[in-house]
Amino acid sequence: MIVFYEVMNSSKLDCLLFFVQNKITPHQLCESIGYHVFHPIRVVGTFTADIIHPYMKEQEIDALILLLDDTDSEVYMHVQQKLISCGPGIIPRLESFTEQQLDKTVLTKISHIIKSIQFDEVCKRLAIWKKTDQQDILEPYLAISSYFETGLDEQKVKQALDKLKKAIWLEMNYNLTPLEEVNVFNHVFYSLQGFGANNQNLFDVNNNYIGNLLHSRKGNPISLGLLYLIVGRSLDMPVCGVNLPQHFILSYHTQQLEGTENEYEMRKSILFYINCLNKGIIFTRDDITLFLKRINIEAETRYYVPCSNAQIIELLLNSILQSFELTNESDAAKIVMHFKSLIQ
Repeated sequence: MIVFYEVMNSSKLDCLLFFVQNKITPHQLCESIGYHVFHPIRVVGTFTADIIHPYMKEQEIDALILLLDDTDSEVYMHVQQKLISCGPGIIPRLESFTEQQLDKTVLTKISHIIKSIQFDEVCKRLAIWKKTDQQDILEPYLAISSYFETGLDEQKVKQALDKLKKAIWLEMNYNLTPLEEVNVFNHVFYSLQGFGANNQNLFDVNNNYIGNLLHSRKGNPISLGLLYLIVGRSLDMPVCGVNLPQHFILSYHTQQLEGTENEYEMRKSILFYINCLNKGIIFTRDDITLFLKRINIEAETRYYVPCSNAQIIELLLNSILQSFELTNESDAAKIVMHFKSLIQ
């Protein structure tokens, strides 16, 4: 049996947390490390353990969580910092406490700590992705979705994507023309799998998240385009994202782009465009020109050629931001703005 103690001094809560064998009193332990105790010592809880480990273990984490009901703000700040420093691995333990905790104040504190850990983790993942070649566009999409979608299982998302890829691959063969390839993809993606636009509530923020998209099969231009792009590339389809004003479309090329092409080379390699929001309908450069004219926007080269993966993720964040602004969720909007700053 191990006893977990909290030691206090007169000036502040040091929150010294010790695992103490029953045969050693807390006063003796404090004396042995040169900590003189003149004030009460409160037993936080008792736990069992076979080995005393120098790193924070489950018992110590549990004891820290038990301290969340303390009304002293200094106690809370210290406990919060300790728990956040544990990283995302501690989240399941925190969530298990919410199932047995009735105190709303403690539940709010736990929720705040979980979101803080998730925020730090997403920031870290986006910063790392920004420093790479940014070819893996699924990574930032998963990172962003994981923050806003409670309980998102990223492994299950990857399994669902692999299942979708296989369903499309089984319908394809090596002798298809580009148009035939897209038609087969569209048939499986839209007709058989049921993906499409959420026309009833296109600006619902949940349309943007990959977990919700795979579950509901409904999304918006950027989420459907991203999913089409991710699955298409996994099937070696030479597709890229194009930032068309008020829309997000894909371009289909003669071959996979290497990322070193100039605008002229990219334009020359484009065979046609794909409208992912409208069941993958195929259209041409002239159609884009007519669309721009209809919405009174001057035609520019950037509206016809692929944008970078970083720009695509920025479009995703802009879509999320727009939804939060429509519902006056200012705190959530600030978080999105911070995520944007990490990839710009």
